[in-house]
Amino acid sequence: MEKIINYLINTQNQKPEVAAKIASPLEKHDDIRAELERWIDKQEYPQINPLTIEGYTAEMISKLAPFMDGVGVYNFLVTLRERPENAKRIIAEGFKRK
Repeated sequence: MEKIINYLINTQNQKPEVAAKIASPLEKHDDIRAELERWIDKQEYPQINPLTIEGYTAEMISKLAPFMDGVGVYNFLVTLRERPENAKRIIAEGFKRK
């Protein structure tokens, strides 16, 4: 988690408490967190054996929602895992932003 929080603070200029809150959904999903940490290191999504949740990879989400950075993409994968129907509705609606 430290790598993600440091990324949010140092790259996204988030305050430490905001960074911790943004990163918190990743705490209980080791696989998603690990792939995000690789993304932070390389700034690219894995091409070989990417994590797939409900038929979607991080790269697919990033193409559907280009306004999201890697942290947003991987947090959305958490949503896909925890609330798949809600996440699929968001995808179907084209990631409408209010």
